[in-house]
Amino acid sequence: MKSLPLVNLSLLRPFLSALCDRGLDPEPVLESVGLTENAIARDDETVHVMVVHQFLENCAELVGDPTFCASVGTRLDPTGWPMIESALSTGCSLADFLAIYISGANEVATSVTAYLDVRGDRAVFGETRLFRPTILPAQNDGFMMGLTFSILRRALGNHLNPAGTTLVLCDPNVLPTDFAEFSLLKGDDMGFRIEFPSAWLVYTIHEHATPETFGKIDRKKEVGQFLLDVRGLISRHFREGGLKADDVASLVSMTRSKLARRLAREGTSISKEIRSARLALARERLRSTDDPVDAIAAALGYADPANFSRAFRNVEGMSPRAYRAKIEAGEL
Repeated sequence: MKSLPLVNLSLLRPFLSALCDRGLDPEPVLESVGLTENAIARDDETVHVMVVHQFLENCAELVGDPTFCASVGTRLDPTGWPMIESALSTGCSLADFLAIYISGANEVATSVTAYLDVRGDRAVFGETRLFRPTILPAQNDGFMMGLTFSILRRALGNHLNPAGTTLVLCDPNVLPTDFAEFSLLKGDDMGFRIEFPSAWLVYTIHEHATPETFGKIDRKKEVGQFLLDVRGLISRHFREGGLKADDVASLVSMTRSKLARRLAREGTSISKEIRSARLALARERLRSTDDPVDAIAAALGYADPANFSRAFRNVEGMSPRAYRAKIEAGEL
C-alpha cells in the first residue's frame, strides 16, 4: 500500500516569515487552503502535498512576484535539517555529500524520491515525484531548485561554473535573475533536476561549507561583484556579433593585461569568460531556433563548424545536434 504524499507543515514557516517581511498578512493565504498559523506552529502536523503546492502558488500571487518561493529557497539556512547537517559534517567530497543527503531525504520523504545519476562525464541530481500533481507545482519546484542549488553552490564554492550546468524544472520563469547565467530548460511536472559535469563529484567540500558557517556565506564573495559585472557585459554585448579580449577590456575601461590580472584573481580568464558566454548563447539558440548548426556556429564566430561542435561537446558531453535532438524529444 502506497503512503500518502504528506508534508510537515513546519516547512511552511519560512514562507510566512517572508510574507511578513514584505508587510503582508499571511492569514488570507492560509485560509485559502484551509490552514492556520497554529497548525504550522506545531512540529508534528502534516498535510497532503497538494495543499502545500496550492499554498505556495497563492503566496506568489499575493506578493505579485513569480520568483518569490525560489528566492525564499536561496536565502534559507537549511542546516537545521538533519540530512543536510549530517552531509556537511561527514561528507568529504561532493559525491559523499549528495549520497548522505539523498539517503536521509528518502527516509523521511513520502512525496518525492531524491536521486543522483552519473553517466560518463555528466551527473544529474534531482527529485522525482511519486504522484501526479493536479496543478503545476511551479512554486514548489522553484523553492526546491533555489534551496538545492544554494546547497550545491556553497558546497562547491568557486568550483561551480555556469558552463556545463543545466537547471531543469517545470517553469524556469520562477527563478530569480541570479540564475540567468545558467542554462535553463523547461521540464515536466514530475520533479526538478540539475545536470553538471561528473568531475565535480570528486571535489572536496568547500572549506566554508560547515554547519557553523553555512548560512553566512555570501554569493557575492564566492563570485565577486566585479566578475558578475564582467559576465553581464560579455553576455549583453556578445549578441552583437562576438567579442575579442581587447573588446572586453574596453567595455570595462581597462587595459587587456590589467583585466587579465584582475580575472586571474577570480580564478578565470578573458578567454574562458568569452567561451562561456558563447556556449551559453549556443545553448539558447539550439533551444529556441530552428537555425542549422553550421549557421549558429558562424553567428557565434566559429570559422569552422567542427571547432564549434568540439567546444560544445567538451562542455555538454554531446554534439550540438544531439543536444537539440534531446530537447525536441523532451529529454532536456
